[in-house]
Amino acid sequence: MFRERPEGQRIDSYTGPYERWIFSEELGRPFAFPAIRSGPSSHITALMEGRGRVESSDTVDVRVPPLWSEAPEITPFAMRDLAEPFGPSIGDTRIARILEALPGARYRLSMPLADATWTGHYDPSARPGGWRPPKRRPKAIIGVIDDAIPFLHRAFRDRDGHSRIAFCWLQAARGAQAAAVPFGRELTNREIDDLHNAHGVREPAAYRAAGAVDRDLPELGTVLAHHASHGAHIMGLAAGNDIRTEAPHLPDDAAIIAVQLPNTIAWDTSGFGKEMMMLSAVEYVFHRARMIAQACDSPELPLVVNFSYGWSANRHDGQSSFERAVESLVSRRKEAQPLTELVMPTGNNFSNRMHAHFGAKDAAEGRHAFGWQVKPNDRTSSYLEIWLPLGFEPDGWRVTVSPPHGVTLSGCGTMEISPDPELTGGDPRRFTELEMPEGNIGQLSADKHQGNRWRVLLALIPTAPSAHISRRAPSGLWTITIDMAGTPLEDGQCLDIWVQRDDDPTQLGTGGQQSYLVDLERPAPPRPLDPPPLRPVRGYGCLNGIGTAPSVFRVAGYVQGSGKPASYSGSASLDVRAEGRALVGLEAPIACAVSDQDAFRPGIPSIGILSGSGARIVGTSAAAALASRRIALNFLRGEAATEGFEHLRSAERDLPLDEAQAYAREGQWRVPHAGPRKPPRAVS
Repeated sequence: MFRERPEGQRIDSYTGPYERWIFSEELGRPFAFPAIRSGPSSHITALMEGRGRVESSDTVDVRVPPLWSEAPEITPFAMRDLAEPFGPSIGDTRIARILEALPGARYRLSMPLADATWTGHYDPSARPGGWRPPKRRPKAIIGVIDDAIPFLHRAFRDRDGHSRIAFCWLQAARGAQAAAVPFGRELTNREIDDLHNAHGVREPAAYRAAGAVDRDLPELGTVLAHHASHGAHIMGLAAGNDIRTEAPHLPDDAAIIAVQLPNTIAWDTSGFGKEMMMLSAVEYVFHRARMIAQACDSPELPLVVNFSYGWSANRHDGQSSFERAVESLVSRRKEAQPLTELVMPTGNNFSNRMHAHFGAKDAAEGRHAFGWQVKPNDRTSSYLEIWLPLGFEPDGWRVTVSPPHGVTLSGCGTMEISPDPELTGGDPRRFTELEMPEGNIGQLSADKHQGNRWRVLLALIPTAPSAHISRRAPSGLWTITIDMAGTPLEDGQCLDIWVQRDDDPTQLGTGGQQSYLVDLERPAPPRPLDPPPLRPVRGYGCLNGIGTAPSVFRVAGYVQGSGKPASYSGSASLDVRAEGRALVGLEAPIACAVSDQDAFRPGIPSIGILSGSGARIVGTSAAAALASRRIALNFLRGEAATEGFEHLRSAERDLPLDEAQAYAREGQWRVPHAGPRKPPRAVS
């Protein structure tokens, strides 16, 4: 069972369900990403919700990364435990003590940092070392936030051979003795040029010399020693000049700012631990863009930021911590510079049965029941979230988790959706554990997220055996039943269920196996080529869980050969109404762009990590990058983001069902695609 902590140091007395699960040795920590399960670390990242300043104390050294915001609604920060700098790895008891040392505010924990990434002397107001201001004012800036950024690739040099990348922050690299970033390493254009001049075409040696490849830092690792990466592909499409991108040329006055996120961003399957790094990256890009503008005696410059990332579960209403912070950032920068966009993909899970939508009419005898198919040989934890309507109070509601046939839980699998009166501070919440004879295999929780919307979270440990750990979760069909004995759902109210993404990024080898939802009334899945039905388990509403803020430029994917949405491309929600009409969710895509060339040539080509190499990627991440490039080209001409895009429809949301389905998947605009380039004509 979950061990009780000393009074005042129980992790469930102050924090949320993911933190309780991830940082507890008895629960999910042995199966978490390397930064947590391996340790040791006395450094951790977090978010402070609410305006104000987070300050250091006698026992905690606090660092806030470079911020564009003067008074942010959500503040990312990193902290170092001074009281026990060389003690055991980050655990729930230690984190409780660290947070108790901070001033009273609402905090959300994120991932730990390797000690080696901590900057010796951090001065956020310092000029980044070696930075060379542009000789002439850039007409636009392209920001790219991703993993494994190939900052030495020739696609990012100007016609004189100099780097167009003004700044590149490697968040998980070893820290410098003194720097203008609190952790990791910041490379500037002059440093990138020096690396290129010193090593020439020996780019692998240059990456090692830059500290961008390091086997001793799991969150950095050796991804830049591989042939290809997600970050290389996306950055090539969004900001590179290479024949493999098959995209219009970007001029030298299109400057680049890049942030390389830690590997955990792709490794972890919970959604936990990433938001501080992601928000820091967005603030950093905005901050450094302003630094470039000030060096040119200019107001804020046009800026498009490509962030081809996300996860599947979350609120999907624009009100998560990251989304509220992003909304504030983008909307306020647009007031100063209207030519500002943050571009994100809609996600790739439309056809993966990772979302379910239950309304009042779907309840049978006051209950909802659905299946969760958990696959065998899954080496990562699996997560499922149930979200109740905003402001709804589930009086008398209970949730029951039943394991696959032939398996019996020794611990309770039933829980009320109500606050535990013993857990004070933070959101109202309740926890219970799922137990088998060999130990804990899961956690069931209910929390009133941000005090306004109830969430039920079910977390399971891996189904694959682990070395030195005897417990594992049973694979098979789990059944989740929600009894609504008290307050029923009203017409128009619904339950939304999302499964967290759990596939396996090939360059990281996580061993994840994607679980999925099962409609117990219609357990057989539809054929992939059939039109997706509007049944409870549906693709509509299966959208990037951190891309629903109103100001985000969401991009879906379509197949160039057919002009139809890609089968996997994420979609806005649909509320089907009477007389064959439907209401499209506010989170509808803004535009769609090519994500596949045709049915037999999935994906689109781009660069690999080394100059001269190429790769192909499938997904809406690539579509978003192509949209970012087109927006940047418009900004370079001083035009609006969608200038030259094909207008598909107006933003009217109440539509006939077939039109609503098209809008939910395609958005209002279609991004023009250049198509394959013709080979250059031979000159005699």
